[in-house]
Amino acid sequence: MKEAASKIEWLERAKETYKFHSRKKKESSKWRLQDSAKALHRSSGSICEDLKIASWFKTHPDKIERFDYARDALEFIRKKESEMSVDELE
Repeated sequence: MKEAASKIEWLERAKETYKFHSRKKKESSKWRLQDSAKALHRSSGSICEDLKIASWFKTHPDKIERFDYARDALEFIRKKESEMSVDELE
């Protein structure tokens, strides 16, 4: 049961981070990722990862929800992004 709670935790955090960052960007065109990191007392890297997960979740919820951990979702996302980049080069 702990794994299910873990999944909900990281995915909800990613979605909430995305909502917060998007709202702040609408309020101020000068708002940056670093501003969200400072406001949420987190690293820029963790904010960036959450934004990436939430963005992919919006278009691929079934793919992202299947992972138990954020690191696994990020690994999948990075692999797909890499594949897309290679396809563009060919």
